[in-house]
Amino acid sequence: MKNRILIVFSIVSLSAYAQKINQDDLYTFWYLDKYSDEEQYYLPSKKEVEDYLAFKMDMSYTAVSEGKKSHGTWLLNTNGKYIELLSGEGKKEKLYIYFLSNRSLVVAYDTDKYRLWEVHYVSLNREGK
Repeated sequence: MKNRILIVFSIVSLSAYAQKINQDDLYTFWYLDKYSDEEQYYLPSKKEVEDYLAFKMDMSYTAVSEGKKSHGTWLLNTNGKYIELLSGEGKKEKLYIYFLSNRSLVVAYDTDKYRLWEVHYVSLNREGK
């Protein structure tokens, strides 16, 4: 009997922790705020200060990364909790969502260069709609 109660309690706790991704929270400009690893936070470099992602309701996006602008289409996979970007040049990128609210987005890029880093974005306004 105790084992059943423990199992039920465990399932309830895990489901309460699992965040549901609301696609409407993505429709805005996300400005690069900082990076983090398991130990500390890091500010963006000088060439990344103006970096952003902008997701639009028509499923298009624009981005600036190290001063280089790109655009394309995007999709949200809520089961896998990731965003897939398809650039105009045909390049694909995956961003695994660790946290999403209407003001904060924390992702990890699915690339060898950034896989160990969490990337933190903030939304200063809701004009991306």
